[in-house]
Order: sequence, then structure tokens, then C-alpha cells
Amino acid sequence: MFLPQDSSFLSFGVVKARAAKPTPIGLEGVFYPTFAMFDGDPVTVFPDDRNPLLSMLAYTGDLGLDDGEPQSVYVLDKDAATQLESEDGKPFRLDLSVGETIELPDGLGSVTFERVDPWVRVQISQTPGKEVALAGVVLALIGLCGSLFVRPRRVWVRAQAAAGTGAGDTMDRTVVEVAGLDRSGNGDMAEVLADVVTALRQDEKGST
Repeated sequence: MFLPQDSSFLSFGVVKARAAKPTPIGLEGVFYPTFAMFDGDPVTVFPDDRNPLLSMLAYTGDLGLDDGEPQSVYVLDKDAATQLESEDGKPFRLDLSVGETIELPDGLGSVTFERVDPWVRVQISQTPGKEVALAGVVLALIGLCGSLFVRPRRVWVRAQAAAGTGAGDTMDRTVVEVAGLDRSGNGDMAEVLADVVTALRQDEKGST
């Protein structure tokens, strides 16, 4: 299994041949969709299989497949495995184009790059309730705009009964106090209180 690493589809992956005889074989390396050498370095120059190449290292022995523990298909357990080496003692590397076969050392078998199967990844997503969330956001913005343009003001009116204050004044009176609080700082609170007092006096005359 090979996993793309970037938009050029340069891919890294492993092959686990558990049933290989006489011992299991593990391969780890890179897949180049369109292989080319650039300044001495292997690269892929196009994200399509125009010149596919597999470049892998080989391992044999215990690949951790019989330990009873789950293992990623993209990871090769090499802790107990032995890396194959060439006659010069360097790691044995397989560079395979489509249709090529390379024999493994020590009679461990052969590896063939048979073909490239094109594939596509499709992702389908759905977000239920997004209309409700959008409506909530719009209502919240409307409420915020209202709080910015509506001037918050408070007016208190307190009425208390009071006895007569002068000689011969035996009638009970009602003392009315008016107060206000303007948090917007516009400075027109005095006019608002005057309007309230005027309205209270008109109500008093109408009820007399």
C-alpha cells in the first residue's frame, strides 16, 4: 500500500509478502508516477503514470505479522527483520519499471512490477442544519446592530405621601420624584425628564 505525500502523487508505502517462501518478505520504498533524474536526485515531474518507477528496500524474516497486535498497512515492522544486502554490503535496492522483474539475493524469490491501477479519491460531505445556524447568525447580527444604535436610558418615578407643611395646611400631599440615567452620554436627559414631568402634571390636572 502506497500513500501520496504531495500533489505530485509521490507516494511512500510498503508491501508485505507474508506467504513468501522460505521466509516472509517486506518491501519499503517510494513510488514515482513520472520518474526523472534532476541534478542527480530522483523526482517525479508529473502526477500521472507517464513513467512509473518503484524504488524499494527489501527485508526478510519476522515482520511482526504473527504477534497478534494490529498493524498499519502503511508501516513495515522492521525491528526483528533482516535487511537484504548486495554483494558489496550495501542495502539491496529494487528499482523497477512496469513489467520488470528483479531476483532477490540468497534465493528468496523475485519481485515483479506488473502494472499501475489508476484510482480516484472521492469525499462526500453533508452539513445538516446549516440554514438554521445561518439564520441564528443573522439574528445575532441584527440584535448587535440594535444594541449599537438604540440609546439605553432609564427613568424612575417615585411617588410618596406627605403631610401638610404649613399652618392651616392639613391636606395630605403626594410628592413625586423623577430621576433618569443615560448610558449613551448624549446629554439630552434633562429634556426627557422635563417631558416626563409635563406628562405627570397633565395627568394630575386631568384627574382633579
